[in-house]
Amino acid sequence: MERNLIHERETGERTGLHRRSVLCIICILSLSLGACAATTSLKIVKYGDDGITILNETSATYEWMEQNLPVHGDGSTHYYHQGPVFLDDPDPAIQEMLRWNAPEDKNVREKDMGAVKGTNLRDLCDLVGGMSPGDTVKIRAADGFSREFAYRNVYYPPSGQGPLVVTWWKGDAGYVPDYREGMRLVFFADTRTNPWGIHAFGNWDWHESADEQFWYYYRQGDQKYPTTTGLSVQYISDILIYSGSPSQSEPPRTTAPDVLEAPTQAGFSLHLIMGALGAGGFLAYNFKR
Repeated sequence: MERNLIHERETGERTGLHRRSVLCIICILSLSLGACAATTSLKIVKYGDDGITILNETSATYEWMEQNLPVHGDGSTHYYHQGPVFLDDPDPAIQEMLRWNAPEDKNVREKDMGAVKGTNLRDLCDLVGGMSPGDTVKIRAADGFSREFAYRNVYYPPSGQGPLVVTWWKGDAGYVPDYREGMRLVFFADTRTNPWGIHAFGNWDWHESADEQFWYYYRQGDQKYPTTTGLSVQYISDILIYSGSPSQSEPPRTTAPDVLEAPTQAGFSLHLIMGALGAGGFLAYNFKR
């Protein structure tokens, strides 16, 4: 009898520990997946010269943006970015040009951002006083991923680049949060270069539009491949305006302004989820013990 009671008590304790470990895993995964969910509002902040003092700030929902600011996109026109072009050549100079792909004819139609609608980033910046020459704006996602852009690319975009649009509606999904990648930054480029006559924001478009410090590369070992898909931040939660050059603003930053080594957002989010799974497994193992 006593032995049975001890066995039942130990079994009950193990069951309780197992339940708690499962709950811990669920909580951790919920937090990680929540950081990768579509956003429905964003915060806009303009900082002073020290990169810390807030000069002005506001928040906006996608409903407010649609009702109060010009809407970009007609709901049927698709917009494209360009992925990496995996071409090689013994001559480094030729290889570099192959990968920049000036004809804009490789890995473009595969990067369809959809028939999207949204709000011009410039209009959102203007809500807190706008940008000035020399300023940079940081587009940050709910999962911490971010990209930075110069004043001229936001306020005077060449046609090959097109306006930077924070999209909150997609043809096959509707509004965020049903538009699961939103809010998402999409470049509304023109149709002049690519052979299909589509609105494509090509790698060479960005080469010709932006300063080198803002170029983005997909890295594979010691090889680097230009791509504009890495500029398309998903789950946007914050728009942060800094005075002066990136190296002179926002002292608390933990990453350098040069984004060439930065991971893709999909990889960044995957690291969060894998970390959560690892932590959950560790907890489960220790609870079982």
